[in-house]
Amino acid sequence: MFKKAAVLVVSCGALLVGCGPDPQAENEEIISNLLEAGFPADDILVADDAVYVGRDAHVTLEASREMLQVPLESEEQYRTTNLVGSSVTRICVNSTATFDSYPMLSQGLDLAIANYNERGLRITFARGPATGCTANITAQTTSGTGGSAGFPSGGLPYGIINIGTGLNDYSADVNEHVITHELGHAVGFRHSDYYNRSISCGAGGDEGDAGVGAIHIPGTPTTAVVGGSVMNSCFRSTETGEWTSSDNTALDALYGGTVPSCSSYNFMSYRGQNGTQIRCSCPAVSGGVVWGTDLYTDDSNACAAAVHAGAIPATGGTVVVVIQPGQSSYTGTTRNGITTLSYGAWGGSFSFQLPPAQSCSSYNFTSYRGQNGTQIRCGCPAVSGGVLWGTDLYTDDSDACAAGVHAGVIPATGGTVVVTIQPGQSSYTGTTRNGITTLSYGAWGGSFSLGR
Repeated sequence: MFKKAAVLVVSCGALLVGCGPDPQAENEEIISNLLEAGFPADDILVADDAVYVGRDAHVTLEASREMLQVPLESEEQYRTTNLVGSSVTRICVNSTATFDSYPMLSQGLDLAIANYNERGLRITFARGPATGCTANITAQTTSGTGGSAGFPSGGLPYGIINIGTGLNDYSADVNEHVITHELGHAVGFRHSDYYNRSISCGAGGDEGDAGVGAIHIPGTPTTAVVGGSVMNSCFRSTETGEWTSSDNTALDALYGGTVPSCSSYNFMSYRGQNGTQIRCSCPAVSGGVVWGTDLYTDDSNACAAAVHAGAIPATGGTVVVVIQPGQSSYTGTTRNGITTLSYGAWGGSFSFQLPPAQSCSSYNFTSYRGQNGTQIRCGCPAVSGGVLWGTDLYTDDSDACAAGVHAGVIPATGGTVVVTIQPGQSSYTGTTRNGITTLSYGAWGGSFSLGR
């Protein structure tokens, strides 16, 4: 996907003579197949000896041939005819060392993977290196502030997503959006505004309105709006990175799977099977009896515990429960609107695989005044400084990430913190710790403390 007003540079190089297939001949067949499949000629581009449609979706020879193997479908087009086969259940996304060196790209990849895994689909994603992979995608860098991928072929997702290093200057949410978009292409989604790219890009025409290379997904809108889908052609600097309702409908239609309810499991029966992972679903959560924090007694209400842990929102979702050994004690806390209880020794526990934490900078902690004891898990990038007041207890308008370093909860390279809302204080004392200097202040209406 290329940012609005970005220019796709088409480069040409000399063809090398060898015993392999002729790239020019392959490209000519791909272009012929795309034209037959209904893609307009002015939306087909050749860049660096590769053929693209929609400016960011690479089409291989095999994928172009598969587009001609099914009957003509509706003119409303959103997905390709090429989808990931049923034998693919776990897609591992392996990022290159160069990719990992860009912190916003790396964080965006984690968030994008969490986007897919939170939907309870028949396919899940994991960041490599990982085991149990039935397909692999390489996440690598390219120049600019956009990205590109390709369509599935042979029942496998496209094997590469290219993400522009210029995106490192954008927020984690924008990176999440772009990477989610490119992974969407890799599993078969076309642009939701395919018929008029100017909706999201401000300029551009129709990517193709009469071929089998894209098919309308039932239940989704047949018209696009700005911000209406992660799969819009171009992105804005204000993107949240999250799915829209129509995106969710499309995902469920193509890759939805039946996930057992968490209430159908007796987690106590898994004692001794430490590390075992159980994927299950939760409806909207309004409460439930839970003991512990992060590690919960194995007779706790799993869905309420999942909300408390930050694994899902109160509206519900799919979680991965991890069986853990019993503990000598459990501490109750309040997080995310759920209050858990303390308890003594118990024979078994569970925890959750957690999605990447939302950025601490996205929270306005002053809005939590009066909710003392509420805990918010959030993430921090590398910290070089920040304005903050207090020591151990900080004013609630302080920089939470700088406070996390000052408190010794995270290193200056960043990490995840748990912010606990605290009452206001009559005074705050400034100190210097861990390379961070805080300021003193008088009375203030709200505070927070930091923990892991």
